[in-house]
Amino acid sequence: MGLFSFLKSEKPVYKDWVWKSKPLAWRGMITEALKVITRDEIPIVLCFFEDTQIELESFLADSKVPFYRLSSDEMGEAAQQDKVVFVSNTNLISSPAIIDLIRKFNVRGKVSFFFAGHYPLPDTENSIVKKLKTTFPQSTIAFCSSLDDPSFKLFNADRIIKLMESLGMKEEDVIEHPMVSSAMKRAREKVASQIIKETPTQSEAEWFALNGREKYK
Repeated sequence: MGLFSFLKSEKPVYKDWVWKSKPLAWRGMITEALKVITRDEIPIVLCFFEDTQIELESFLADSKVPFYRLSSDEMGEAAQQDKVVFVSNTNLISSPAIIDLIRKFNVRGKVSFFFAGHYPLPDTENSIVKKLKTTFPQSTIAFCSSLDDPSFKLFNADRIIKLMESLGMKEEDVIEHPMVSSAMKRAREKVASQIIKETPTQSEAEWFALNGREKYK
């Protein structure tokens, strides 16, 4: 898919796609989700933060993309939806009702999971990925991030942008490269190593503000 997609492992657990900005990342993510629908498969976009989900749903509405919010209160109606992008919070992945619903989706067609960005702490993210891969081994998982995400500001994202532009990266191109994924992983592991007790928040920016982002500059 990406311009920079070489040097990947043979069987990655998930795809890691990075764009220059959030609007481009969401446009790219939704484009891929719509491709899933054209194959009579089912896309589910997962958000780690409530504010991210609200912002994404507004983006979908403005873009006139049909979507449906998955919630524990509307399981019956969700099962009747067709050719829509499903949006959910990652907290619901622990709900047996949501898991059962996704199993029903799997009967209709293959489910693809898209994450709207990474979570600041790798262990939290890894536990969700492991659950999805264990429960739905045939499903694909893709993380869709942007270089202006708060997490990427932990390292010199501008340097990454300049490097990729020197290699021919265009404004709308997606980066799928182990160098970027590794840098992101190391930065998040550094954050995790200095967190004694996490303070949950509704947004990623607030998370870094309350969990001592200044330590990681």
